[in-house]
Amino acid sequence: YQHDEYGFDGLTGTQRALNRYGLGPVVESSYIRGSTDVEAAVERIAGSEAEATFMIGTYDACAQFIRLARRSRPGMLFYCVSFVGAEELVKLLGAEAEGVIVTQVVPPPWETALPAAEEYGTLLARSFPDDRPNFVSFEGFINAKVLVEVLKHAGRELTRERFIETVERMDVYAPGIGAVIRFGRNDHQGMDQVYLTVVKDGRLLPVQDQSGDRTADSPAEGR
Repeated sequence: YQHDEYGFDGLTGTQRALNRYGLGPVVESSYIRGSTDVEAAVERIAGSEAEATFMIGTYDACAQFIRLARRSRPGMLFYCVSFVGAEELVKLLGAEAEGVIVTQVVPPPWETALPAAEEYGTLLARSFPDDRPNFVSFEGFINAKVLVEVLKHAGRELTRERFIETVERMDVYAPGIGAVIRFGRNDHQGMDQVYLTVVKDGRLLPVQDQSGDRTADSPAEGR
């Protein structure tokens, strides 16, 4: 995990999720934010009895870890959270990305029935014709749609306090998204659905279907 608040948060979430099943990490290790100095982490984890590695970090550091760990421990499973930037991770690793699992916080933009996906694809093709639909920009697109919806409800006399109050007391159903995104005073998550994807032949596919066929979305606990 990245040695900062983001990494600590991911570590805590992983520990809590494992505890539900009476499990815990075999071993833990970290790397310095902004670096790819993961050799010590590879030696510590690949040298243990761990069968899978949960990774909380950026694509460059995670790619370096996976690349080195595969040489020491062929067959080890690797799991990353959406923050890693799955498409960039696959580009960096090439064939070595095969089998890596990544959770996403939005449905695959090319596999979803959400009305937002069609609009997103159309606007992306119009403004950035050389880009392909991807999870990161689709998440940003949905965030923008939600922001606009909140601003409409908050009214013209906008303040920071009014914006927060509006978010916390409304269920956002942004036209074109096709999903309820709910916030509250003690809930700033928005959407709780998580989608498991796996790299297969250089493509990110839903975990429950590695053939490339269109399937339903795959929820999972935690991010």
